[in-house]
Amino acid sequence: MRFCIIGLGTFGTHLSRQLSREGHEIVAVDNNPAHINQLKDEIEFLIQADCTDINAFHEIPIDACDAVILAIGENFEASLSIASNVQQLGAKKIISRIINPLHGRLLKLLKIDDLLIPEAMAAAWLARSLKSPDLLNTLDLGSGYEIAQIVTPPRMIGLTLQIVSLRDQYELNLVTIGKSRGISASASSQTAIQKVLGIPQPDRIFESDDILVLFGKGQDVRRLMREYGE
Repeated sequence: MRFCIIGLGTFGTHLSRQLSREGHEIVAVDNNPAHINQLKDEIEFLIQADCTDINAFHEIPIDACDAVILAIGENFEASLSIASNVQQLGAKKIISRIINPLHGRLLKLLKIDDLLIPEAMAAAWLARSLKSPDLLNTLDLGSGYEIAQIVTPPRMIGLTLQIVSLRDQYELNLVTIGKSRGISASASSQTAIQKVLGIPQPDRIFESDDILVLFGKGQDVRRLMREYGE
């Protein structure tokens, strides 16, 4: 996919790097040459432009991007102006960082509903990882359901999927199993799946370096981790 990221402060820079590592095409834009320079060896399409001026978009392929992400920091007025320009140019999808509740309300008046607060997201992730360090990642699907990546609980190692009976006992579906090196609770936030094993078979034995990708209710995921924990 192709993403246009406008604003290369701390958040925009990290987001550009992460999406690029995952194989996406990034068009990164900022009006500060220092911000552009720090990514020159990592991002192919870098554009220095002041996006508060709609004329600056003649070299930015907004209509060819799957989404435009407004990662602007504390400049409230610039964020609103750029959001209006991007919307006027017909962006397929706009995702905007918000600075405060007022900023969010004004963006919603512009019909921009995909809003995020990176600091709040980071705080929520940290709180969750401190509470459940073996819970690597979650995707909230609403109504209590989520897709979760977890380190295999210690007491599940050596058992089969059929014995654990995730569906009957926990109302969880095992979507797939991933493999990663060096899994540990203290390093779980750094763990990335390096290999996906496909659809698990009932007689498949759980191993210590398995990462389980589960679908179900969050409370059931945590019950499984608690009951099969050390």
